[in-house]
This record gives sequence, structure tokens and C-alpha cells, in this order.
Amino acid sequence: MNSTNKPPIVAAAQSKSMIEAAKMYAALNLSVIPLDGKRPAIGWTDYQKRRARPDEIDGWHKQGILKNVGIVCGEVSQNLVVLDLDGAAGYPAFVATFPHLAVTYTVATGGGVGKHVCFRVETMPPSVKAMNTPIGHLELCGDGRQVVAPPSVHPRTGKPYVVERAEDILHVENLSELADWIESFKTPIPQAWRPPAPGLFPTGSATINPRLISAIADTLMGQGFTQRGDWLHGRCIYPERHKNGDRNPSFGFNTRTGYGHCYVCGTMLAKDIAERLNINPEHYGGLVERPEPRQIKRTIDLSVSPDSQPPKVEQSAKQDYKLPSWLEQYMKWAGTTGNQTPMIFHQAAGLWLLSTAIGRRLYGEAPWGVKIYPNLYLMLIAGTTFYRKSTAYKLAEQVARQAIPHMLMPTPGSPERFQEALAGRLPSNFDRLTQEQQARFRKAQPFAAQRGLLKDEVAGLFGAINKRDYMVGMKDLLMELYDCPDYFDKDTQSGLNIVENAALSILGVTTPAGLGAAVSQADWANGLLIRFALLTPEPDYAERPAAKSYQHAPKGLIETLTALHERLPMPQKDDDERSTVGALKLT
Repeated sequence: MNSTNKPPIVAAAQSKSMIEAAKMYAALNLSVIPLDGKRPAIGWTDYQKRRARPDEIDGWHKQGILKNVGIVCGEVSQNLVVLDLDGAAGYPAFVATFPHLAVTYTVATGGGVGKHVCFRVETMPPSVKAMNTPIGHLELCGDGRQVVAPPSVHPRTGKPYVVERAEDILHVENLSELADWIESFKTPIPQAWRPPAPGLFPTGSATINPRLISAIADTLMGQGFTQRGDWLHGRCIYPERHKNGDRNPSFGFNTRTGYGHCYVCGTMLAKDIAERLNINPEHYGGLVERPEPRQIKRTIDLSVSPDSQPPKVEQSAKQDYKLPSWLEQYMKWAGTTGNQTPMIFHQAAGLWLLSTAIGRRLYGEAPWGVKIYPNLYLMLIAGTTFYRKSTAYKLAEQVARQAIPHMLMPTPGSPERFQEALAGRLPSNFDRLTQEQQARFRKAQPFAAQRGLLKDEVAGLFGAINKRDYMVGMKDLLMELYDCPDYFDKDTQSGLNIVENAALSILGVTTPAGLGAAVSQADWANGLLIRFALLTPEPDYAERPAAKSYQHAPKGLIETLTALHERLPMPQKDDDERSTVGALKLT
């Protein structure tokens, strides 16, 4: 976007000086005030009712108090409302919840984790805020509020406020849904709710499955419920039965018994609560408690050569949550090399490398009989530049190309080409490739559908899926591959593509703005996005000390990943020339 067609608000934000920016904002009918850091440098009550004149702005500049520039929200600035998100997870959560509101002028704060999302409204909402929520501080700034504007500099970090999304300010009728969303994060007043009397609950000999209770509790905690002893308290799971949607929460779930109670709806059984929350009890061993199966832990010593004795089976009932040594080593190297990248991104990249090296050759069996393979769909989401998220992607790619290059899947250009790659078909230009490249393709053929896919801007893939006719069918294909089907075939113009023993793993990176623009509500409803682990920077993210010089991936890191790949059973062909994979069961 050049200077002749960029929105006026963007041109003002990209001014070279504070006085130039202040005057350009004022020319856009925005009320500006001088700031010292983030605080007003003058009494600003008057500027909540009227806009500053050009001579006043000149006066602030001459007095040396126009160190930063602030914009007063509300009616005085033509009904400007700003959503102030202070926290790494706030903006991704907003974009995912309100993608239609994300296409507007947005500022990245100098603090590095915040965003200012701007709107002009017909009906002014009340200023509302929710502090210390699981996704950070949230505030909807209207009348009586001011925000720091570009090119101001953050007083603590010394970094400027910059344009995150170069759009014009979005005009909307109202922001009532957004205000309700922020209200939902507010901590309820403890005195507003008391646990119901014990006599209200059914009695009987059957005990609710504790794994099911735990699954219900985790879901409710994820919805913002608060814990008080054995109870989780929050809004009723049947808000339509309440006046005003149960704005004063009246529902409690007992984590000991598995029963719930609402002062309007009455007592609720665990099976009804699970159904309402889309939790299938059978996925957790059933509704009623069953004997816990004996735990058997199988370990593979990667220090033993492939020709040595098979791995020993050890009995252990104790769960060990310590990171595997290879993943710990990978995170240590990647965390030092990519010192500005959140550690959760390096951890995700390391897990993706392991899942790609394994493919479909290890599995766990669920109590209900389903085989669970270690394939992963991972999406690293963070603002541009600051978090260096692509570094995690590039370091993982570097390790993969050294250790298991044949396990990297080509980027799909269309569903048909993707199906051909999954079926192990050689590319049309195979004869013109180098011998090394041909050898890599040959080695990849037995693993055709169980490789890893790297996508630097994964939101672009979603955008293409939703907007381009030639990508029709890609969405269904990705959803089908996530479940690791043994066999499926697709009849295309080039013939019948047979895909066997699939276990695709995806690692992609994107920005909240890119994801918001590319996906639709349908992507949540049809289950595609739910299959991805959407990862944002850890809440306590901080830049780590940099290495004195660049360190290549340790030799042992590469060799161990290669050894893991080579020690597991290799795909074979049966009498009918069908691919078979001898997978090890983890017990």
C-alpha cells in the first residue's frame, strides 16, 4: 500500500514526528492530548468534550510536553471505541471469536504483547474492563478513556507503537456482543453464590467415573469457572432458561460426586452435563467408574544400535511427566539459538519432529478400541516480528532436512496434487531431478501418507481453501487425514489415487490478523480448526540471553532422531502390493 491510497488513520500513525501525528489525528476529528509515557501530561477533562485546536497542539510542542500522543475515545472523537487487549492470548482469542470485527485499523503496542483494535459506532457502549483474565487484561474504551497512539514510544521497553493492521476504522452499529464477551471474563462476586444443600442430590451405589468428572471439570474451567472447595461455579450451561442469560452465575458442578445444580434448572446428572458440553462418556471409559487397567510402560533405548536386542518392557504404575531427553535437548538448543521465540513454540516444533519421525509406527489403544497415532496438527500464532515465531519453524525444518529429509511432505498446490503425493506418486518431472532428489523421493514412497507438512503462513492455506475454486475438497481431505485412515481412495482426472496408512502431521505459523482474515465461522463449526492445537506465547514470555555465536544443531540431536525413525518397523508390501505398516502398540 503506497502513501497515495493508504487510509488516513494509517498515514497519521506513520508520521515521522509526534507533532505531525497529533495534527493529522486532529484533522481526522480525533481529540488528541499530550502524554508523558502513557499518562496525560495535562488536565484533559476539557478534551473529553472538545477537540484541541492546532495552536494548542503547537503550544504543547513548544513547551516540550508532547512526548507521546494520546487519543481520547468516545463521542468527542466521532464515537471512537478502542478494544485494549493487554496479553499475548487476548488478540488471538478476540480474532477467533469475532472474525468479522477483526478487519479494522489495529495498533500493536510498544509493550510487545498488547493490541488496540479501533471502531466507530452508532451507539456508544459503556466502558467495561476485565482484569487478570486467563487471556490478559481486556478493556473496551469509550467515553472518559484515552489510548496511546503511534508513533508514541512505550516508557518501559523503548519500542514504538506501530500499525498492526493497515485498514480504515471499521464502522459498526454497536459493540454489545463485544461488551458481553468482556463481561463474561469478570470474576464473580464470591458472596453471590452458595453451594446447594446436600439433600438435593440423588443417592445410590454407583460412582461416577472420575475421568469423566475430570473431563467435565477441565471443560468448565476452560469456560472461566472458579473453584470453591469441591465446587466449580459459573454461568448455567442452559443460559436460554434464564432471564438475561444467567448474567449472575447460578450454576455449580461438584467435582467429587459429578452432579451439578442450578437454582433455576435444579439438579443435573453427569450424563446430561456431559451431553450439553459435547463430551462423550465412552471416550473416558463410560459413565460409571470401572476398575483402572494395569499400566504398562514401554520404553525404547535409542542409544542401542538397530541390530541390538529388542527394547525391554518395564512395568510401571507411576506416570513421569519429565520431558523426554531428546525433546529436552532440542528445546535447549532451539531455545538458545532462537532466544526471542517463545519456548512453547520450540516445544511444539520438537513434538512435531518426533511425530513426523515416528509416522504411523507407534500407537496407543483407547479403552473403546480406537487406535490413537501420534500425528499432530499444530499452529503457532503470534504477532509479526516481535515473537520470531518463524524461527521455531525454520529450526525444526533444519533438523528435519538433516535427519529425515524424505519425511517432509511437499506443500499442496491443489487437492488433486496433494492426493497424488499422499498416494506416493512420483512427480511428473521426476526424470529431470538430480540423483539425490530421486533417491529421496524413492525413500519417501513407503511413507507417502505419514509424513510431516511445514507451512510458513498456514492462514494462507485456509484462505485459499475458502476462496479459490481449485482448492475445493482440501478442507475435507485435511479433516479425513487427521483421523489416520487405513485406506481411502479418490478418483481424479489423473486416475485413482489410493492413500494407505495415513498419519499426517502439520506445523504451521501465522498471525492473529492473518488467521482472522482467512478463516470463517464454518471452519470452527465443521471441526477443521478444532483439530489444530492453536498455540500462543506463554503468559510469562520473556526474551532469553542470546548465544555468543550461532550453534548448528548438535550431531547427537540429528543422529538420535534418525535412529528413532530407523529403529521402528519399516513399511512393507504385501502379496497384493498394498503397503503395510507394522506398528508397535504402547501399553
